This record gives sequence, structure tokens and C-alpha cells, in this order.
Amino acid sequence: MEFVIIGILIIFLVIFVTRVPIMIAKSRGISESELTTIAILSWLGLLIGITWIIALVLSLVWKPNNWIDKDKPRQYNDLSDWESLAKLHTLKEQGVISQAEFEMEKIKIMYKN
Repeated sequence: MEFVIIGILIIFLVIFVTRVPIMIAKSRGISESELTTIAILSWLGLLIGITWIIALVLSLVWKPNNWIDKDKPRQYNDLSDWESLAKLHTLKEQGVISQAEFEMEKIKIMYKN
């Protein structure tokens, strides 16, 4: 019985350690094919240990194509953004648009370049 519990714990530990580079990459904003590359290298690390180390290094140093500057918050200097959000909220409250439509339009306004 003890061997089964120890075996299960080892399996969970191996899965967690294998996913560490993937979690780091996601938190840094790495996505799409770059994330897929890191994930494949990480999981191949179960068979070939060096690929996990490569995946870890890549997840720490790879600059994502769609880099998100988290240190610089978006400035809302344009009053029209606030007016558009207020109009959207009014339309949602009146039942003209659904909550999902409101959220989609709100995201478009908030994250426009």
C-alpha cells in the first residue's frame, strides 16, 4: 500500500515538474507556436532529460512575439473611451445588448491601440 501511495506521489511530482516551463512561459505571455515548442520540449524531457532543461531556459529567456508591457498601464486620456463605455453600459442595462456583447465591445475599447 505504501508503494502505491509513493508511486502516485512520484507521478504527480513528475507531472508538476514537467509543467514548470509551460507555466513560466504562460506567465511571461508566450503563446501559440512558441508555447507549443516549449511544451513539446518539456514533455520530451520525460524521455530525454536534456530537453526539459532546454524548455526551462527557453521559457525564461524567450522574448514573446506578442510581448505585453505589463509595467506600463494603458492611459485613458481620451474621454471618448469613457463615453463609449458609458453608452455600452446603458445599452446593456436597457436590454438592447447582451452581457456577452457588452463584454466583447468593452474589451475592444479598452485594448485598442
